[in-house]
Amino acid sequence: MEEKIVITYDSGLDIDPEIVQKYGIKKLPVIIKFGVNEALDDGSVTPEDIIEYYNKENDLAVTSPPTVQDLFRFFTKFAHMGYTVIHISTSAKLSSAFDYATSAAESFNKVHIVDSKAYSIGGMPVVLKAAEMAEKKSSAEDIVRACKEIADKVRMHVLISNLKYIHSGGHINIGQNLLLSVFGMMPTVSVEDGYFYVKKNYRGKLDKASLKFIDDILKNAKNVQRDNFYLGHTGISSGIIEDCRKEINQVSDFDQITTIQCGCSTTTHYGDGGLLLAWVEK
Repeated sequence: MEEKIVITYDSGLDIDPEIVQKYGIKKLPVIIKFGVNEALDDGSVTPEDIIEYYNKENDLAVTSPPTVQDLFRFFTKFAHMGYTVIHISTSAKLSSAFDYATSAAESFNKVHIVDSKAYSIGGMPVVLKAAEMAEKKSSAEDIVRACKEIADKVRMHVLISNLKYIHSGGHINIGQNLLLSVFGMMPTVSVEDGYFYVKKNYRGKLDKASLKFIDDILKNAKNVQRDNFYLGHTGISSGIIEDCRKEINQVSDFDQITTIQCGCSTTTHYGDGGLLLAWVEK
C-alpha cells in the first residue's frame, strides 16, 4: 500500500502561502497572548493586530507554543485518516515547540518530528524540501533525513529597525537599547545552529541601511545554492522591499527570490521593522 504523507509545521515558521497551497501543507498555529487574552495564530489575528496592540497598550504581544495536548489532537486527526506525519518545528533552541511535538509524537507510530534549527522564513527551505519529496513519493525516512541535512545548511540574518520590540522581548538590555537609540543604530542577528546571535549594527534610515545590510551579508556568503533566496519582512514598505530585491539581484544571481510578509509570531519579535534574509548553503 502506498504511504500517504502529510507535511505539517508550526506557525513559528513563516511559509510562503503559495507553497502551502500547492503541496497541501498543514499549519499548526502557535498561541498569541495579548496580556491576559489569548488567540490562535490561525488567521483570526493579523500582524497588524500585533502592532496596533503595542501602540495602544504599550505592551508586547507574545507567543506560546502549542501544548502537548494541542499537538496530540493535531496529529490524531491525520493518523485517523491514515497519514504518516512529518512535522517541521521551530528551532528547539528558540522554542519549546520541538520538545512538545516530540512528546506528543510518542503516542503515534507514524509521526516524525524535525527540528528546523530555524524560525520564521529560515524554516521555508526545510518545509519546501519535505513537500517536494513527499510529492515524488519518497519514503518518510528519506524525507526526514533530507530535512535534517538541509536544516544544517540554512543561513539566516535579520536587520531590526524597531528597537521597541526587540528590547521588550528581552533580546537586548535597557543599556544597549538606549545606546543604539541615541546613535540611531539598527542591530542585526544571525541564526547559527538553531540559536540567534547579535551581530553588526547599522546606522541611518531603513531604506539605506537595508541595502548596506544585504551587500555585507551576500558579499561574505560562501557556497550559496542559487536556486532560491528567501526575503521576509514585518510590515516594511513595498518600495523598500522592491529596492531590496533589486539589490539582491545585483549582488548575487539567484534563480528565484521568494518574498513574503512574515506572520504574527515573527511580528511579535520585530514589530513593523524587521528585514529577514535566508538561503541554503551547498
